[in-house]
Amino acid sequence: MGEIELVLAANGGVASAVQLREAGWSRQQIKKQRWQSVRRGWYAGPSADPQVVRAVAAGGVLGCVSVLRRFEVWVPNSGLHIRYAERARQSRPGVRSCHPYRLDPPITGAVDPIDVAIASAANCLDTEGLIVVLDSMLNKRMIQMADARDIVAASRFARLHLAERCDARSESGTETMIRLRLRALRIHFRIQVRIPGVGRVDLLVGDRLIIEADSREHHVPRYQADRDRDRAATRMGYLVIRLTYEDVVYRWDTVQADILAIIRRGGHLGPITTSA
Repeated sequence: MGEIELVLAANGGVASAVQLREAGWSRQQIKKQRWQSVRRGWYAGPSADPQVVRAVAAGGVLGCVSVLRRFEVWVPNSGLHIRYAERARQSRPGVRSCHPYRLDPPITGAVDPIDVAIASAANCLDTEGLIVVLDSMLNKRMIQMADARDIVAASRFARLHLAERCDARSESGTETMIRLRLRALRIHFRIQVRIPGVGRVDLLVGDRLIIEADSREHHVPRYQADRDRDRAATRMGYLVIRLTYEDVVYRWDTVQADILAIIRRGGHLGPITTSA
């Protein structure tokens, strides 16, 4: 892969004239490509990422969780996150202006480097959202716990020691959200528990209350396998609550009330059989 191809691959198919010239192209060669002029001095190749094009056309570069999403990090749903050279730029509907805390790294390309993106996310997200992102990066082995501590220490949440609330075993953002919320309620539980005859479950409250967090995506084979597991667990005496993304993000008050009602009546306690 040539230098220009590397520049485009790292920046969602969008490059500045400066980058192209540094890679060896003359002004005439740039014009000869007839690429889309996104804004003065910036060009989009034929396979450019529409999100990156939008960010550059708006006067900035792709940043924050929009960059992390490109690396398949689990991030909270939100609009386009852009980093501008000028901090004065304000967020607007569907677009969020993001910057690292007390830092202004130079803009080097159409897509922020991942270290700048996570620093921006640590300044943009709330505490739950940041822990969700850190859990995902830990689970994917993109960072180590020491890195998570450094990220938090350099953020506006430095005094909260959020890294101590992270868990690399968490396999989805919704699982992290449930874990944090149950812990805030002082509910005792275990995560990623392996149950013979059932398999590994997301959370186990008490002896028998299983809480599973479905992913955002709906896959028919996985859907069927999950229901088979739920029936096996029920036959053994477990009580299963399977939560959708919408349950966790938009209907948590109702979900929390249901979980607390089960616990108050002792439904999370009791004997189970040892096999399905």
